[in-house]
Amino acid sequence: MATYHLDCSSGIAGDMFLGACLDLGMPLDLLSEVVARLGLPGVAVESRKASRGGFVGTRFRVLVDGRPLEGPDPEEHDHDHHHHHGHEHGHEHGHDHGHNRGLTEIRGLIGRSALSPVVKDRAVRLFQRLGEAEARAHGMPLEHVHFHEVGAIDSIVDLVGAAAAVEHLAPERITCGPVNVGSGRVRMAHGEVPIPAPATAELLRGAPIFGGPGGELTTPTGAVLLAELVTDYVDLPAMVLDGTGYGLGKKDLPHQPNALRLLQGRAAAERAEVMRSEVMIMEAEIDDLPGEGFGFLMERLLAAGALDVYFTSVQMKKNRPGTLVTLLCRRPQLDELAGVLLTESGSLGCRYHAAARLEAEREILEVQTTFGIVRVKRARLAGRPLAAAPEFEDCRRLALASGVPWRDVYRAALAAAGAPG
Repeated sequence: MATYHLDCSSGIAGDMFLGACLDLGMPLDLLSEVVARLGLPGVAVESRKASRGGFVGTRFRVLVDGRPLEGPDPEEHDHDHHHHHGHEHGHEHGHDHGHNRGLTEIRGLIGRSALSPVVKDRAVRLFQRLGEAEARAHGMPLEHVHFHEVGAIDSIVDLVGAAAAVEHLAPERITCGPVNVGSGRVRMAHGEVPIPAPATAELLRGAPIFGGPGGELTTPTGAVLLAELVTDYVDLPAMVLDGTGYGLGKKDLPHQPNALRLLQGRAAAERAEVMRSEVMIMEAEIDDLPGEGFGFLMERLLAAGALDVYFTSVQMKKNRPGTLVTLLCRRPQLDELAGVLLTESGSLGCRYHAAARLEAEREILEVQTTFGIVRVKRARLAGRPLAAAPEFEDCRRLALASGVPWRDVYRAALAAAGAPG
């Protein structure tokens, strides 16, 4: 199975991700089939070769009645256009393709479609995660969230197309470097807001980000793809490089190429039996926090990007019993997590150090159970299976939806993955 690495030095959007996948050789017919299976009349998809800042790549667009929803690109003299129609153009031009849609409406659209169960499940997860981010950002119940920009036809095609693209690419893992969110302000239904937009910022929790000129470079649809697909944020993992794809954005930026780079590779043959990486270890002793406070502290740290959090009973000065809070994180998250630790615990300080970490090879599988799709993390050492662990949030969501105990879904996922229960 291939591994992929996203270079988001010019940000990421849904159309850029699909452009990069197409540039790596994914057939446009796959996305045309998504449009047809969704039952979107008058909608088509297009890809063409273009350049941004000297980089040649693939520009992906959604068309309605033959016209791009975003309007023409700055340059329309490029050649090699490829159009695929999802349906015959039977609708009159100008009907509302971008009205606000609630999560229930989008779920229904995907659920009624003829897409495969795996693609349906991932697409619904993307919109669910996006809706939850919008709800948290604006302080409203999830059922009251209406998708504005992301409710438009092009964004539905982008996210459902991305779900189909991931199924086609079948990645062992997807990593990502630091993410350029852009700069300035962006106009939304609630007025002008600073970049990153509220939902984008929610989705990028735990990700290393930076700003740069060019306006909004990372959109909510791009951010939700990172939140859903990326297994680790690293500068560049060791791999044997097999291919590179460039997905182009609409704007031509004066300071840098407006392109998302997707690197495709495979594990190096000479890789050791275990992978080596760096992890930061941060800890503090606490003796005046109620038990419930420790639970909340752990939740906050994990939500902010900690890799692991655990508590150890210790004996402190003057023979006082206390608790040692230890967390693991990547170096870019160090300052943010230290702030959470000190704020929520009331501790006056914490200490940290870097440590080398040896890791078994890991892969994320998606298995089909009678309850739905569950992601399962599987570890190997020198090709020998070590352990398998179903994703808790998937098991929790399916257990609530099916009205069964969580452990039933967990065991079904283990069985589907071929692991002992």
